[in-house]
Amino acid sequence: MAALYGLVTIMLPVLVVWAADRRSGAGAGEALRTAGQLWLVGHSVPLEVPGGVLGLSPLGLAVVPLVALARAGAHAAREAQITRLRDAAALALTIAGAYAMLTTIVAGLCAASGVRPLPLPAFVGGFLVALLGAGTGVLRASDLGQRIWGRLSSRLHRLITATVACLAALVGAGALLVALSLALHFGRVTDLASATGPGMVGGVALLVLGLLLLPNALLWGVSYLVGTGFAIGVGTAVGPFGTSLGAVPAFPLLAALPSQAPSAVVGATFLLVPLLVGGLGGLFVVRRLGPMSGLQAAGEAALVGPGVGVLLAGLALLSGGPLGAGRLAEVGPSAWQLGLAVTLEVSLAAGGLAAVVMRRRH
Repeated sequence: MAALYGLVTIMLPVLVVWAADRRSGAGAGEALRTAGQLWLVGHSVPLEVPGGVLGLSPLGLAVVPLVALARAGAHAAREAQITRLRDAAALALTIAGAYAMLTTIVAGLCAASGVRPLPLPAFVGGFLVALLGAGTGVLRASDLGQRIWGRLSSRLHRLITATVACLAALVGAGALLVALSLALHFGRVTDLASATGPGMVGGVALLVLGLLLLPNALLWGVSYLVGTGFAIGVGTAVGPFGTSLGAVPAFPLLAALPSQAPSAVVGATFLLVPLLVGGLGGLFVVRRLGPMSGLQAAGEAALVGPGVGVLLAGLALLSGGPLGAGRLAEVGPSAWQLGLAVTLEVSLAAGGLAAVVMRRRH
């Protein structure tokens, strides 16, 4: 049912656009295959196209299957009266396995002469999305999540809390940067939106696609603030210390890209953001610490950095990918560079501030 709900949620808007667009020469079957392919893209399933692979997935599309699976997991947990962690894990794995089989079947049904979803990534992507979504629903409905949290040590509590706070602060800063850049380049955004004469239906579709890609843009904004930047094609770079861009797709969201790098002073100022976020993490940790030396407090707070770095590296990996072959084969941030930079910057600031605060206590 979760798979059907997700498919219908995506299928209806696609069919509406297809029916309303008089310029489309596609049949109903092709429109349905397109809807299925979009549903698979929401699970980060690459699409093989002539000459390359479409591997960049709008992260906003993942909300549809995750919400459907969370509801399905919660319903199944209540029906089965889950009370033990072992039973919750078995239920989530069962749902994930069945869902992965369905995504693989949909990938086979949606294959066409020009576009072919890759079956193995369809299975893996379906399994992981279902495990996350259904597992969340099962834990929530059975109250096991609160019980597990209550059994964790105070040390894990403060580290997890600080890690989540730092991650939220960095993503919020990335969102602010993207919003500011879109506002500054609003004229270019509207010009690109109207350049192809999309009409009413096409304009709405373009707007929806832009909104679905906003989570990707936020993560690219984080990578810019951290200093590692991101790419919009092979041999390109967009960062606070250097920007090298050739021709980019005429997509309104890309109008926010800077035409050149800021001055060295402004670029260095951007790096204050992850350092300030790291300081925030250090405060979250040190306020809950008992008496200890400044060095011990620094070591404890520095553990926040790797947690934030790993999470952002994983999100960055999902936010980018190839857009076919040739020049656009590389789009998005480097996951390992972003993860390493965040780890170092957050750990340095968190540990340094924690040491200062602890020394002043004594």
